[in-house]
Amino acid sequence: MTTFYPRNVLTWALSKDFLHGRMSFIAGPRQIGKTTAVQRFLKEEGQDHLYYNWDTATVKRKYIANPLFFIEDIPSDHNQSWVAFDEIHKYPKWKNLLKGYYDEWHEKTQFIVTGSARLDLFRRSGDSLVGRYFLFKMLPLGVREIVSNPRSSPNPEWTPKDASPIFPEANRDFGEALDHLIHLTGYPEPLSVGTEEFYTRWRDQHISLILHEDLRDLTKITQIQKLETLLYLLPERIGAPLSLNSLVTPLEVAHGSIRSWLEAMKRVYLIFSIKPWTARLSRSILREEKYYFWDWGMADKVGAKFENFVAVQLQRAISCWNEKGKGNFQLHYIRTKEGQEIDFAITNKNKVVLLIEAKENETSLSKSLPYFQEKVQSDLAIQVVNKRNIYIQKGKGLYIVGADRLFSLLP
Repeated sequence: MTTFYPRNVLTWALSKDFLHGRMSFIAGPRQIGKTTAVQRFLKEEGQDHLYYNWDTATVKRKYIANPLFFIEDIPSDHNQSWVAFDEIHKYPKWKNLLKGYYDEWHEKTQFIVTGSARLDLFRRSGDSLVGRYFLFKMLPLGVREIVSNPRSSPNPEWTPKDASPIFPEANRDFGEALDHLIHLTGYPEPLSVGTEEFYTRWRDQHISLILHEDLRDLTKITQIQKLETLLYLLPERIGAPLSLNSLVTPLEVAHGSIRSWLEAMKRVYLIFSIKPWTARLSRSILREEKYYFWDWGMADKVGAKFENFVAVQLQRAISCWNEKGKGNFQLHYIRTKEGQEIDFAITNKNKVVLLIEAKENETSLSKSLPYFQEKVQSDLAIQVVNKRNIYIQKGKGLYIVGADRLFSLLP
């Protein structure tokens, strides 16, 4: 059995040349492989003994006996060792503790801190660690992370600021990886096992753990059953702006409760949303967001699953580009009051640099793509289809491209 884990993010999240002494905070969904990835990295560095899980009684006892217990494990001949703290954010007053560790020992240690929802959330209330860390996201796996030869793409450093991409002909590995991902989602365990039966059981357990443990710990929500009902109402609404008013009657709760439940599900990495892009575009929708699942296997219909898959892959790429300092990219959609729509618009500093229309198997050009390309003056517009090695240029900066070609280009 091949074991998959999110390895690409570590190439910059654990690069001393990139961090320049700052701590590396790695957050992401539950069961995405943060622990596995960091432990493998430490083992390759010969420092796997410097991994500490603060959920364990062993580490808690060590801390009580000696708050600087990890210093004893660092070889005296090392100039700067990696020290990984997993789940330290569950410890009382962890930010002050980590601030003290960093201020005193950052010249001798390079700290890695991993966690899920709470680690990502803490920044919203006063951050005593500001200036001492960079935050990175470990998100569901992409095509390049599960192919046998990821270097077959000629330009993995491409970003949408380059309006003249080279869409390489994808070898069979990329096509097989794409099929594997779409059917088994981007989480390491079901991908590694490789059967849809296992994935179905894993998914049910995964959702249950998040709803009954993570949400309980992070929020004061008591109506978990109704929140779960909301979760299962969302798949049929994938790809459309979500009207909260349409959910009030089936859920029998107030508009405000639905909004707070959606925000809670975003915090625990069940869903994410994208906002409409409205700058300099008349008669565009101003408020309603579109919601997608991090686990695109939650989608019921084939077309919705493919669109959800594309949304996650684009969010992965945007996180990478932003974390590497390539720009200030954001993901949006565009829809007018007349119903004209484009699935995805990637902006950089509020300028549209790439339009994406996701079509499961339609190789006839969507009329929306050239229309919006002209309206927003984007240099690059792509219709991505779930067919192998499709490459059709329809105009200047206007393409129909197979998903295997497009995603072999993205990080």
